[in-house]
Amino acid sequence: MNPTESTVVKAESPGAIISLMLGSVVWGLAWWPLKYFGQLGLDGHAIALTAYTLLGVLSIPLIWRERYFWLGEWRLLVLIGVLFGLANFLFTWSLMVGSVVRSMLLFFLLPAWGVIGGWLSLSEQLNYMRLLAVALCLAGVFTIVGGFAVFETPLSFADAAAFIAGVAYTGAGITNRAARDIPIVSRTMVAFVGCAVIALVGLTIHVPAIPNLSADNWAWLLAYAFFWILGGTLLSTYGVTHVQASRAGVMQVLELIVAMISAVLIGSEVLSVGEIVGAVMILCATLIEASRMQH
Repeated sequence: MNPTESTVVKAESPGAIISLMLGSVVWGLAWWPLKYFGQLGLDGHAIALTAYTLLGVLSIPLIWRERYFWLGEWRLLVLIGVLFGLANFLFTWSLMVGSVVRSMLLFFLLPAWGVIGGWLSLSEQLNYMRLLAVALCLAGVFTIVGGFAVFETPLSFADAAAFIAGVAYTGAGITNRAARDIPIVSRTMVAFVGCAVIALVGLTIHVPAIPNLSADNWAWLLAYAFFWILGGTLLSTYGVTHVQASRAGVMQVLELIVAMISAVLIGSEVLSVGEIVGAVMILCATLIEASRMQH
């Protein structure tokens, strides 16, 4: 997932818009290779220990090179890494073991958590449109999980992981807005380091089974790390820092739409009426928040 906040830019280049759209498509299809790795016997913890840890190790020199810029805000940088890392860790696992559509929708409650978190942490102002976005998100998730039936049985691991990942991702975004001096490279790459650290600490309570993969499958895993995770991150980061915040918010909707349509067409998932209604509510909330950024 893209770990940066959009900045105010004077002009938007077609290349930046295309980059942002491609990044949204890449992330919207991220479930596809993850399902394949799941069929091989890997889980989300194993993906974090391999693909994300490799990227995390390669990121450390780049972050360290910028230490004189972020030294005064090192606590915020650590918090960004931990929260983004937790979000990536849990969301990856959720996509691998659960319904792609449900995981995406539960993760994309970002407008609700962003409004609430911004109000509590950054004293951002609330108005009726932002409150409407929160209401739509909460109503959407209530519908997706089955309405009042959710109180009869606990949430599945996949649902809970996607839900918590969305909260962590929003918290990282709020921390990003609070930070002023951390360079964009450090903000972006620290997510990989954070995910690797969480995966390593997680070994104290869960040791994933690493199957005996063929050389071809290890090559696919490396390709996923560099072309899908890193490539998607670079595309999204370039795009989100060179277009208006409102357009970046709309592209967030594209990611969700790509994931839902591809899960139905490629993954043969079937949407329930509740999931369709909840999806419409969450999409509307996202568009409301995106339109707010224009003002």
